[in-house]
Amino acid sequence: MTAMTVRAVGVGVAAATVAAGIMTGAGVAGAQTKGTALEASALGHCKVQFTLTNYTNAPYYQPDWWFDQEGPAPANGSDPASFTPPWRTVPSTGTNWPFARWIGDPPLHSELGPGVPSWGSGVPYKSDAQPDGFVSTATIDVSTATNPAPPAPSANGTYTVWFRINNGPQTADRVPAKSVVVTGCNTNTGSLHLGIVNFGSLGSS
Repeated sequence: MTAMTVRAVGVGVAAATVAAGIMTGAGVAGAQTKGTALEASALGHCKVQFTLTNYTNAPYYQPDWWFDQEGPAPANGSDPASFTPPWRTVPSTGTNWPFARWIGDPPLHSELGPGVPSWGSGVPYKSDAQPDGFVSTATIDVSTATNPAPPAPSANGTYTVWFRINNGPQTADRVPAKSVVVTGCNTNTGSLHLGIVNFGSLGSS
């Protein structure tokens, strides 16, 4: 277990302003039965859905994300004075590590199913407390990101964004950074101008 102090998720955090829809529920048993898993799916229209599956009994794993042009992420232990937005420290994580934008508002984080005792206050940490996994999802529109505003998309209207889980009680149960290509981000689709067609007049001979 790391020597970090874990505090309530999202308390006092000024999350990035993004359009978000969050759903939770019991997962489906798969090959993985412990730790956490984090995946992303591009939905078009500059939106991406993130799916966080929690197999542990800790609600403190909280993913962040950033644009490719804003990376790579500074290393944990770097001097916070060297961070530039979106990189910042978040006191509620109990660390001085760099974090970018949280996913969604309220922020997506690992959740527990009914009756699963949360780690802490005498309850030991378990990587496999929820072997079927508890799934939480959030959908964001990356074009509405702030701190700072997004860079221009590529010529074909895409962004590459990175995401990970960099906090939580066990390093081995976090998720290393990986990327997804978000499509449909053209902000100027143009307009159709028909103009005025003048057929003249038809005269009789």
